Amino acid sequence: MAKQEKIKLTAIIKTKNSEDFLCETLEALKNLDEIIILDEHSTDDTIEIAKEYKAHLIYVDMTDPKSSINQAFEEISNTWVIVLEQDEILPLKLLKEIENYTLNPKKNKYCVNLPIKTFYLKKEIKSFYKKQNLRLFRKDCAVLCSDFSVKPLKGKVFSFRKSKKNEDNILKFFENNVEKYVSEIFEKNRMYLKTNKPKNRSYFVEPMMEFVKYYVFKKGFLDGRRGFIFAKMKFFEKFLQSVMALEKECSSDRFV
Repeated sequence: MAKQEKIKLTAIIKTKNSEDFLCETLEALKNLDEIIILDEHSTDDTIEIAKEYKAHLIYVDMTDPKSSINQAFEEISNTWVIVLEQDEILPLKLLKEIENYTLNPKKNKYCVNLPIKTFYLKKEIKSFYKKQNLRLFRKDCAVLCSDFSVKPLKGKVFSFRKSKKNEDNILKFFENNVEKYVSEIFEKNRMYLKTNKPKNRSYFVEPMMEFVKYYVFKKGFLDGRRGFIFAKMKFFEKFLQSVMALEKECSSDRFV
């Protein structure tokens, strides 16, 4: 039986303590000939899992993440790159479509939006994420930013057709992780407010607007408990961003 030829595509994944779901992510990518892990110094079994799948490991410099991303780009051996999160599954059917596209791309369309579906408690969350995100690109036609978003540099962006079938999409799952993640963020917020009390209360306004955005305007309430938890998570994420930005911008005498 002939050995299956690897797909000439590089996957870049940023990880941090991802042992709960990284196996499923990497198992779906086993037909790729190159996987690059940008790890934020995980303390669990993430590194061992990455090594098991023969992924190329790069440790992220937390003081200068851009340099780590640049290093990843320098070490890419393929022309085409796909960016995935640590808790995503790339279905085989979509992978085959991606391979076919990279072999025969549309004229002047070297940055590609891919369809995404998000699941929590075994059901799809329909209200939050954009259904298409720029994830696939030719490495000379886009750049990976420090926030892990992809910015096109030239050419038009091509979008894969939207499909009603789950297997045609990148599936982002967090049914086993989101509540744990929310509780961790909540604890960080509690500890922060216990030791730091900013006089400027504007740090609360933007997070509340973030909650309203996802729960009301993006109709998260239609997803019931799952929608509430997710909107709550977005609130806490924005809260942390706000207080860290406030700390950075304000002098120490602004805090008591």
